[in-house]
Amino acid sequence: MSYVPNKRVTPEKEQKRPTKWLIFTVIFLFQLFCYTLVHLESSHARTEISKLQNMRQRLRASTAVLMIEKERLNSPERILKIARSDLNLSTPSADQVFYLDSFKD
Repeated sequence: MSYVPNKRVTPEKEQKRPTKWLIFTVIFLFQLFCYTLVHLESSHARTEISKLQNMRQRLRASTAVLMIEKERLNSPERILKIARSDLNLSTPSADQVFYLDSFKD
């Protein structure tokens, strides 16, 4: 039997090896955290965009309905009907109309 001396690990080598793995692990975890954060924010942004698109569609539909109602309320026939029936107004006769001469400088 031959004598094989024990390999001794010097303190420098012992400290370098765990430090490298520790640094690698910390960097990996930091990247994983950043990826998770970015993924979460992008999911939140997609949800907000979807909500805003739905709101925009509802507002466009509401705007179209309001424009139709505005046209109906502004129709001359409706205004004339309200003036005659509710306000008891009538078309002025010729002797009720007065014309003013325009001012000349």
